[in-house]
Amino acid sequence: MRALRAWSVVLTLALCFGLIAPGTVAGESATPPAGLLWNKTGLPAVFPLQVKTLPGRDHVVILLDAETGEEALAAYIRGGAFFRVLVPPGDYRLRFMSGKVWQGEVALFGNGPETEVFELRRALRFQTQGLGTKAGHIVDLRGRGTQVQIKDQRICQSFRPDFPRLSRTERTDGQPSDPFTELKYEVPERRNVRSRYCW
Repeated sequence: MRALRAWSVVLTLALCFGLIAPGTVAGESATPPAGLLWNKTGLPAVFPLQVKTLPGRDHVVILLDAETGEEALAAYIRGGAFFRVLVPPGDYRLRFMSGKVWQGEVALFGNGPETEVFELRRALRFQTQGLGTKAGHIVDLRGRGTQVQIKDQRICQSFRPDFPRLSRTERTDGQPSDPFTELKYEVPERRNVRSRYCW
């Protein structure tokens, strides 16, 4: 009897502190927020990847290095919601998993009949083009069957440099001014960089 009371206290505390979500099924895990799950490359994620989906099923996109096949990045997508993530530079194959019951970052949606897995036929390149353009992609999964549309997406960056300004210090001692010693340059601290989506 004491053991039963002890277990009921443990379960009550676990429910109170959110360690167990009420109504969860065995193997089911709390659904993560939409966005980046992990980035294993160690590279900065700066190139845009937008994915369009239908409501009703959530998705996970896994970027696989096109040469080695190693997992590079994963992100969680809520079905039907706007989704964009920044990814590191490189050539990647995109693998999508979709399902209805999230089972954690390792099992994802599990191996049940509700889970679908597919991979894009060609690798996508995420790279810098020219001086200030970051090239990425829009992947539209809303087509019927296996129809996937892929479009280019770019972030164009421009900057307006602040040039050093010449300023003159005024003498207060009544002496004649010396233009060589009283002029100084004020160097700006940073540049004004603007980013916008462009085609």
